[in-house]
This record gives sequence, structure tokens and C-alpha cells, in this order.
Amino acid sequence: MIEPTKQEKDLEERFSFAWSEYREILPLHRKQFLGWISPLPLDFFRGKSFLDAGCGIGRNSRWPLEAGASSGCAFDCNETTVAVARRNLAPFSNCRVELRSIYDLRDRAAYDAVFSIGVVHHLKHPRLAVERLVDALKPGGTLILWVYAYEGNESYLRFIDPVRRWITSRIPPSLARALAVVLTAFLNAYARLPHRQEYMRLLRERSFRHVEAMVFDQLLPSISNYWTKDEALALLAGLPVRVTHMTHTHGVSWTLIAEKTGGP
Repeated sequence: MIEPTKQEKDLEERFSFAWSEYREILPLHRKQFLGWISPLPLDFFRGKSFLDAGCGIGRNSRWPLEAGASSGCAFDCNETTVAVARRNLAPFSNCRVELRSIYDLRDRAAYDAVFSIGVVHHLKHPRLAVERLVDALKPGGTLILWVYAYEGNESYLRFIDPVRRWITSRIPPSLARALAVVLTAFLNAYARLPHRQEYMRLLRERSFRHVEAMVFDQLLPSISNYWTKDEALALLAGLPVRVTHMTHTHGVSWTLIAEKTGGP
């Protein structure tokens, strides 16, 4: 078993601070989730069991459960984060929330659907994590991955991301949050200018606090991979899956949907 690295454990603590500050599930999170799983509809989950790998506050599990999923398992690797998710998902008796590492996922052929939204690109060993997720799928089951894209983020990676790597991922989260408030004010003003990029137009729909949470999320991690199309596909290369859809989501990220082939 691969234990989380010191860098990953520090990242877990930083994200747990974020989830403690921004713990509420908003109606707009439903639209976000639909964008991340596109072109699948929420009805896809009806009658299915699912695994939510790296669940955060549990918001991505809520929508499949409301859509009629037969059962769900959501997990994260930090006790504070799991406690928030358990409170948010308490109304759903058919969903359990567990404390575990994605590297320690030993379920085999257990779920009809496995999804991991915004998690794999923060890991030291992303390929190993994806292997664990595929193992957890039943034959014929569906894997959904959402990761950051290189394409569409070139300017961000050139001018802004170095600030994350060298400054904001190293300062106390409370200071990063204060900076996020300032940056959100600038971003909101910028988003209201005419833009071709779909993502900027989507930001106009979101409240200041919602955008602030997103900015804060970008400032915190010490590991953030932005993958090209080929690099994202390489996460699944050689595994017993068939990619059925790949979407350049909002022009800034990748959604990969794959069907498991063969036996467990």
C-alpha cells in the first residue's frame, strides 16, 4: 500500500480548512455537477450504486442520491472533511461516508458507477488512484473523472499558477483566504466584461461567496496538475476500460467517461 506523502497530508489539512469554511451545499452546485458529468444526465444514477472518491463536503453525492441512486459510498481522507460530509448527507440513509485514502481503496467490482471530481489532479500518484477506481467498478460499470485541462488555461498557468506554487500554497490557509476575497473582487469585475470563454460567462451566475470558495480552492494546493488531452487519456491507457466520452468541459477542464470491460 502507498501511504500519502507528507505533501499530500499537508494538502489534506489545507483542504479540510477550506471545507470547514465553505461547508454549505448550494443549488448552483447541482448545475456544476451536471457540467462535470456531461453528457450523462442525473437520471443515469437512478437505481445504481455509486462511489464518490474524494467527496469533500459531500455535495457531488447529493445529486445522484436525489436522482434515485440505490446506494452510495462517499469517502475522503481527512476527519474534519468527513465530518462535514456526514452532516450534509445525513438525510440519505442509503449513503455511507467513510474515512479512507484513495490509495487504500480495496473494493473490487462493487459499484455501478465510480466518480472522482477534482481529486486525481492533486495526487502524487494519479495513475495508481485511477487503477484503484477502475478496480472498484463492476464489469460494464461507468467511471467518471473530472480533471484540470492544460488547454484553455495557458495564460493562467503562465502568470497566476506560479503564485500558487511559490506563495499561496505555503502560507497559512487563513492568509490565503484573505487573499481570495481580494482576488474574487477583481475576478467578478473581470467576468462581467465581454468574454468568449464559457467559463467566464458561468462565473456571472455565482454569488461572491461561491466564487470566493472557488478562488480559495485554487490558491491552497501544493500539487495541481493541468493535463493535456493526451495526458488525461494516458491515465486510463492499458486499463480494462473503454472511453465513451471525453469533453473539454467549459473549455478549461476534461471530463472522461469510460465503461469497464472484461471481468473484475
